[in-house]
Amino acid sequence: MIAVAASLALIGILGIAIGQNVLFGDDIQRAKTAEFEHCKETNFVGDECRKYDKRLEVDLLDSGKKVKEEMLSNPSVSGTE
Repeated sequence: MIAVAASLALIGILGIAIGQNVLFGDDIQRAKTAEFEHCKETNFVGDECRKYDKRLEVDLLDSGKKVKEEMLSNPSVSGTE
């Protein structure tokens, strides 16, 4: 019963903190999406876009482009073993 009361109190405090902005999470997501789109327009150049480097590398690996590039640049690597 104490845990229920504490969780309801926490929900109430959170509601007061957010206030009338019920789309608080949506605003955060829109800001992050706008930042990513800006980086995409500038071809991920700049210090603020460095945080996307790992994600772009994974995307390249998922698409197979990076693996294909490595195989073409290193002819001694064959696809079979």
